[in-house]
Amino acid sequence: MSSTKTKQLPFLFFACGAALVPGLSIAGAGDGATNYGLGPMNAGTALAFSPFASNSWSVYYNPAAMAGSPEGELSAIVQYGDQELRAKSLGGAAPLARENDVLSDTSSELLLIGFKSRIAGISSIDKPIYFGLNVGVDEYSSNLLPYQANTSQEGQFLRYESQPLYLAFGGAISNILRGIDVGASARLTLQAKANLETVSDLGGNTDSEKLSLEASPSLSPALGINIRSGEMFCGTSQCMPFGMDKLEFALFWRGESSYEVSVDANVVVPGVIPEPGLSLALSTIDTYQPEVLGAAFLLPVGQFELTAGIEQHKWSALGREFASDTVRDQANLAFDDITIPRIGISYQWSESMKLFAGAALEESPLKSTRSQDVNYLDTDKKVFGLGASYRIASAPVINMPLEVAFAYQYQMLDEADFELSSINSPTDPSPYETVRADGEINVFSSSLSLKF
Repeated sequence: MSSTKTKQLPFLFFACGAALVPGLSIAGAGDGATNYGLGPMNAGTALAFSPFASNSWSVYYNPAAMAGSPEGELSAIVQYGDQELRAKSLGGAAPLARENDVLSDTSSELLLIGFKSRIAGISSIDKPIYFGLNVGVDEYSSNLLPYQANTSQEGQFLRYESQPLYLAFGGAISNILRGIDVGASARLTLQAKANLETVSDLGGNTDSEKLSLEASPSLSPALGINIRSGEMFCGTSQCMPFGMDKLEFALFWRGESSYEVSVDANVVVPGVIPEPGLSLALSTIDTYQPEVLGAAFLLPVGQFELTAGIEQHKWSALGREFASDTVRDQANLAFDDITIPRIGISYQWSESMKLFAGAALEESPLKSTRSQDVNYLDTDKKVFGLGASYRIASAPVINMPLEVAFAYQYQMLDEADFELSSINSPTDPSPYETVRADGEINVFSSSLSLKF
């Protein structure tokens, strides 16, 4: 079997898995949820309002927020991210020939459907219960299950290179104690295992193939709790000074998740590789999302709402995952846990229109400036967003409230220097080139939501 075909096997097996297991074709929580935010409110506030927004997308970020409003929702989101990720050569012992500094200018195109509803009669609990469901597809459904795990000579960015589709579902209970809402949800990820036995000639033509594939789902949980301080301490009266009766707190946790693929192949080439054949084994992950711990507060002041929060993303666990990854294990990658502060503001311009904006500062989790063969790049970034929503109290024909929303987000990736190295380079073990990574990302998000 040719080396080119051998390298293509993991992708082919993964694609086969998506085709053979249609019930799991939408699985896992993708990069878009944390890199950009799902929907205009989240993208337009740099995720600052994600712990409190009571729409269907709270299933992913903080399921307890679903209980913040009794209103149901069916929402559709179209989201586009334009990425320009750059690596400027600073020279070296054997720098690569580059046409320009642009390393990647691919786009992210997402179509997302969200549903949230109050459910009754299924439980003996005498409290309002809510259910939510999110489904997302990449490239407006033309790319059902994108996946990649590869080495790179030019360098590759740790994040932004994949936007997988995902499925998340969960529920929330309102006022489990006075002023306290709780919620739990899960994201579905996929673990695929393929086995291949074949006879091949030197031209890569195979026969007597035997291919088997197993794909199993894996759930990554999320928990949340929202506390309305005035209601908890004062009930229906006002007992707190300086308008603190409306102050709300949120605590949330999301477990880590990733796509996992393992491939075992055995190839016999008559006259060259006799029985039992050449064994090839590969195990790799993609679209890793770290464990997240977060806290935030929301303070209404007249027509304004102010929010601030902080999140800890535990990226350090990814180093252990990559140590057993056959694509990246030689890179000795190391990661730091990072803390992300977020602030946001919204203004109720009129009964129908709301304006919102937000910002966040995010450090890079990548601790290594050199990663052999893999050559990962990642930088600190600043995120800014703004947007607006308009509510039609009674839409024509359907006679229900309808809300349209739009948002723009800008991400500025700071400069950071990295050394590129390869075991196949004549300069090994020294790096062959030093590059300066940076970039910018523009995100456009729009939604149409039916309220009921």
